[in-house]
Amino acid sequence: MSKREKIDYKEIIRNLEIKSGDIVLLTSNLTFLAYDAAVNKEVFDENFILDTVISKLGSTGTLLLPVYNWDFCHGVTFDYKNTQSKTGHLGNLALKRDDFKRTKNPIYSFAVWGKDKDYLCSIDPVISLGKDSVFGYLHRVNAKNVVLDVDISDHYTICHYVEQVHGVPYRYNKYFKADYIDEYGNKSRKTYSMSVRYLELDVTSDTQIMYEELLKQNIAYERHIGHHVISYINMGDSVPVMEKDVLENNAVGQAQYKGQFEKKLPLNEEMYKIIKELFPINRSLSGNGNRDTLKYIKENYLGELNIKEYSIKDNPETFDWKTPYEWNINDAYIEDENGNKIIDFKKNNLHILGYSEPVDITIPFSELDNHLYSLENDIDAVPYTTSYYKKRWGFCLSHKQREELRKNPDKLYHVVIDSSINENGSITYGELVINGYTDDEILISTYICHPSMTNDNLSGIAAAVAAAKYIYALLERKYTYRIIFIPETIGALIYLKENITHLQKYVKVGFVLSCIGDNGDYSCVHTPYNNTYTDKIVTHVLKYITDNPKEYSYLERGSDERQFCAPLVNLPVCTLSRTKFAKFKEYHTSNDNLDFVTAAGIGGGIDYICQCINILENNEYYKIKTIGEPQLGKYGLYPTISQKGSAAYTRNMTNIIAYLNGKNSILDIAEILNMKFTDVLETIKKLKENNLIYII
Repeated sequence: MSKREKIDYKEIIRNLEIKSGDIVLLTSNLTFLAYDAAVNKEVFDENFILDTVISKLGSTGTLLLPVYNWDFCHGVTFDYKNTQSKTGHLGNLALKRDDFKRTKNPIYSFAVWGKDKDYLCSIDPVISLGKDSVFGYLHRVNAKNVVLDVDISDHYTICHYVEQVHGVPYRYNKYFKADYIDEYGNKSRKTYSMSVRYLELDVTSDTQIMYEELLKQNIAYERHIGHHVISYINMGDSVPVMEKDVLENNAVGQAQYKGQFEKKLPLNEEMYKIIKELFPINRSLSGNGNRDTLKYIKENYLGELNIKEYSIKDNPETFDWKTPYEWNINDAYIEDENGNKIIDFKKNNLHILGYSEPVDITIPFSELDNHLYSLENDIDAVPYTTSYYKKRWGFCLSHKQREELRKNPDKLYHVVIDSSINENGSITYGELVINGYTDDEILISTYICHPSMTNDNLSGIAAAVAAAKYIYALLERKYTYRIIFIPETIGALIYLKENITHLQKYVKVGFVLSCIGDNGDYSCVHTPYNNTYTDKIVTHVLKYITDNPKEYSYLERGSDERQFCAPLVNLPVCTLSRTKFAKFKEYHTSNDNLDFVTAAGIGGGIDYICQCINILENNEYYKIKTIGEPQLGKYGLYPTISQKGSAAYTRNMTNIIAYLNGKNSILDIAEILNMKFTDVLETIKKLKENNLIYII
């Protein structure tokens, strides 16, 4: 640039391509404008920039300036009135003016002037970059981002909104807690989250490729005046382009990073893979099989979520129970006089009676028969049988095979069980806590103590893993989730002994996941009086997930709901199943195998628990703002011509509005109107977007 070149900085501002009624996000670097003023020997007036833009927007426009500050993420107190912007002088100037007001988020806040100022400064989403944030507003209204002398390659922040909404493998949602001083001087401890980078992927944000694509599609354009570069971007129109980049192109237009994306299976197929890979492992109340199971899901599916492993040692008293010793088994078989193995634990771990003590003997079948277990009413199946609290040994086999062996009662058999019962061993369980922005908790429990059966055991593990992944990916997480992988019965009692005071204080809803992967109908076991929030949620989901729901009373309990709902525990826990335990003929047999549970079946079970979680996270109390019915037509929510049939068009919406008195939750309204929760929620979102309702 020639030193003698003179540019009137005020003309630059006067000629910004902004019109009356626009919604503008102004991003600026004032260095070159201040230089122009110095060259022209003028006093640089920053207020002139704000006043001129406001004049161009008129009374129907809205102006936003970024006043971001990331100190909150490092535990530094955010002071609504005094915390300065780290994104430019113009924003800090606006914060000092009476005609601007600051939005509430302590990380990504904006100084706002104009028509939508009060609305934008009233919202306070925990998720800094979520759909309910200012960025969601800029998307919805297709705001114009005016970028003055700023390198766009690292300053188009709405790209992080798209990454947050759709999820990308190089970022995750992290919660931060720090002190917050509000506009009235009140100090409190608050929680907000933002999407942060995985440092090990060495991620660099760079939207240059994306910006060039926006220019190519005429969603963005540039004006060059001397040394000034002014970019104009239609923010709402840019979002679908960035969404396509994230969903179809691994976000190469928005970030560079070291590391590769893996092609992801659909969630149901991914969880069926868990079932297949865990199927061969022998599990019991204790032992290496349980630890191997936890290690597998931790290393392959939940590593980033920090699932913790706990061991209870030394056979302690657990309320009215005695914790059993640790049991492990290396091998077990029965072979005939010719060395042929007629029963082999390594081919099917159901063949061994659980907790069998070690033996190495040769005995006639007449004696061996006393140690065999079979099912007379299902002659081809091998039963699952175990003995925890009395020393014995035994094998399980099909009744057909047993009857064949009985034909030669004097025939000798070599019996080997290479097992150990360790008085110094331990019982192991896993716990995963995913924090929300409240201390209220949701308990999700499943058991890890059964050998090779898919529906009764492995489906619950897979569904719990899927639920953890679903919860972790939520844009805004209200509740803290406590997901536990425990041995059935004794594991629940051990967990209660360790945590009962905490659970009774914080758990608001709980689910046991059991037998949730077959292709049967959906079912639940209710709490003792069927009167908790959990019961209400489960009943609603069952009504819409299947035409033939099965709701069982607590009198038909059988899994760990027995412990969590016991009289002196009294947690609000229901058991979720597809076909309930003991209600399918394959139950506790070798027929509960990889053919019985399918990817489609476990997918349905995952949908069941995730629908319950969706209600939990979105079930709020709203109140309508207007006296009488709002005039929906002016918001585009009602036909503007009244004629026969037009009222029916929005009947559901007006019915929902009729119950928005702040006393009915979304779930309450869904039940009153006999509507699906998600259908009511969609209407609530439309009313919220149009600023017709507010949360209680």
